[in-house]
Amino acid sequence: MKLKLLVLVAAMMPVLLLTTSALAADAEAYKSALAIAQETIAEAESKAQMWTTIDQLLEDAQTAAASGDFDKAVEMVNEAKLHADLAVATAEKEKSIWQKGVPK
Repeated sequence: MKLKLLVLVAAMMPVLLLTTSALAADAEAYKSALAIAQETIAEAESKAQMWTTIDQLLEDAQTAAASGDFDKAVEMVNEAKLHADLAVATAEKEKSIWQKGVPK
């Protein structure tokens, strides 16, 4: 289980690095990244598997965007999305483990 989670994180890191470092971000890039992240965050919430780090990352992103540092804001939003993706994966894994553990 830990290996699969590690592989998932390792697979997602290049994508996150490419999207945040290829071009300088602006307000539209921040808003777009936030909208995408919010979909994943909503999915994690619906599975009752929100990680406590997500809210802080979104607050940090909002602070960075308010100060005009959109590169950092997009980076923080992408990190929050990653945490939400991992939360969803955790919820799905827990569901399958629970079902296998029920006596028949």
